[in-house]
Amino acid sequence: QNHWFTYNETMTVESVTQAVSNLALQFGEEDADPGAMSRPFGVALLFGGVDEKGPQLFHMDPSGTFVQCDARAIGSASEGAQSSLQEVYHKSMTLKEAIKSSLVILKQVMEEKLNATNIEV
Repeated sequence: QNHWFTYNETMTVESVTQAVSNLALQFGEEDADPGAMSRPFGVALLFGGVDEKGPQLFHMDPSGTFVQCDARAIGSASEGAQSSLQEVYHKSMTLKEAIKSSLVILKQVMEEKLNATNIEV
């Protein structure tokens, strides 16, 4: 919200990712602020949204390094899910196709049965 009030514009998905990355990257710097968080997240994160560039997806690893992706799986069983994503994903996918493919992949890699408590579309 500070960005909106300061610049009178919404943040791009990449800018949000960069801001969170900067927090994570402060960890381990020799001249870091003494109040800086130690290992603030320790997890991989996906940042997705739609901005003036269209749909955007970024993957940030626990160190704070991030890359732009077209499709990405993280977490347990991510290798199998990522492999399946690479097989089915194409840039011209419709939203309906993407949702269906995602659910099929989740069904393949999740140990639990898909239900309303562990998945939301």
